[in-house]
Amino acid sequence: MNPPAYHLDVMRGNDVTPAQEQFINHWNQCYFGEVAVAKGLTKAPVHWRLILRQDQCLLSHVALTELGIEMDGQMMKAGAVGGLFTPHPLHGMGHGNSLMDRAEEFIFDRLKLSMGILFCLPELVSFYSKRHWSLVTPPVTLEQKGGLATWGAAVMILFADRTQSGQHSIHVPIPARDSERIDSTTE
Repeated sequence: MNPPAYHLDVMRGNDVTPAQEQFINHWNQCYFGEVAVAKGLTKAPVHWRLILRQDQCLLSHVALTELGIEMDGQMMKAGAVGGLFTPHPLHGMGHGNSLMDRAEEFIFDRLKLSMGILFCLPELVSFYSKRHWSLVTPPVTLEQKGGLATWGAAVMILFADRTQSGQHSIHVPIPARDSERIDSTTE
């Protein structure tokens, strides 16, 4: 008997099939709903979606965004990770970790970015810490149309060379429109 064949679907932003859209919307609502800490904050646009599947069965999803950030006073691009989920019945099978392996590879090898960043709830810190992501010492500020906001939950970073330190000052300016993004990567 052959082992299951896993496939990775990589698509731009919201260029998804109806079945993928239903999967993303349903499980995003189940896991994240209206996260209180993010209420009222402008969300960065999704530039890529990675979906792990076995044949036609969708197993896990993650969204990626090329995000301009200011770290320690220097502007840079980071690969922002968001919306990682695996449906409850499929937990404990390694799908989330497998997809994060692919997401990190995409950020560092394909996009050629030197850092990944994610904004997460405190209960998810242990999952990402096991993957060598470092917790950033607060505060992390987010520029919004109405002024400056402070992110009220965890922020984690991962460098391509895997050197780790969360001792950084991070500010996220208002994202440029897609047409204004620097070094835009094409499929």
